[in-house]
Amino acid sequence: MITVTAVQKVRPGKEAALDRLMAKLTGQVLGAEQGCVAFEYVTPVEGDGRTRTVIEKYRDDEALRLHQSTPYLRDFIPELMECLLEAPAVQVHRDLVAPPPPTAFFHTGIVVPDLEKAVARYSEVLGVKFTEPAVFDVPRLEDPEPHEFKLTAVMSMTEPPYYELIQAEGDGIVSAAQCGGILYYGLYESDMAGRLEQLRAQDVAIDALFRMDGDSPPFAMITGPDLFGGRIEYVDISDREPLTEWVRTGKFPGGIGG
Repeated sequence: MITVTAVQKVRPGKEAALDRLMAKLTGQVLGAEQGCVAFEYVTPVEGDGRTRTVIEKYRDDEALRLHQSTPYLRDFIPELMECLLEAPAVQVHRDLVAPPPPTAFFHTGIVVPDLEKAVARYSEVLGVKFTEPAVFDVPRLEDPEPHEFKLTAVMSMTEPPYYELIQAEGDGIVSAAQCGGILYYGLYESDMAGRLEQLRAQDVAIDALFRMDGDSPPFAMITGPDLFGGRIEYVDISDREPLTEWVRTGKFPGGIGG
């Protein structure tokens, strides 16, 4: 993991302009750069209000190089300098202690006939809060025939493993016929193409593939019932950050599959 810090000294009267400029850049970076796992813009609790710090985290050197080559960053720099007294003090850091890998098993997926009623009931019985519903536009769902699909779901705002409640829709993998039990156990996967190849070599049935198009590897996939009678959903590890943010804030930030 690469961490970049940039301390900014703001020109008097330019605080609001700089904050707007940074809000725009933050949206561009998090929306377009999968290799950027965090992009934070902070200011000291105590001080004169004219110091800002940007804290950026990238998966690797390639992700940082991609960020540095983007056209929106190139256009951002001259506007940034108009707001500052001097060039930002930038430092690049490398981890001395590797962060622990994420737990593979992180949620259970449950199809429900009425999402609003299910959220109310699960909240009452389990004593947990759920996120706002998010609608995922899936360009290609193969279950088994390929088609576009809108999947609507919520997550419990708890520690993992989360409860995922999914609105029943259509006649495929999340149809009303799947209501009444756990549809799958969800795991993160770092090599989706390799995992799919392995499952097929092991003669494991695949009930659903979620893809961007017919040629791309899946960003999520659901097996048929396994040795224990339950399905496994594999989710690309690159989707961990937006999913974690969704659970933390209650609002889905975007980025799944893309």
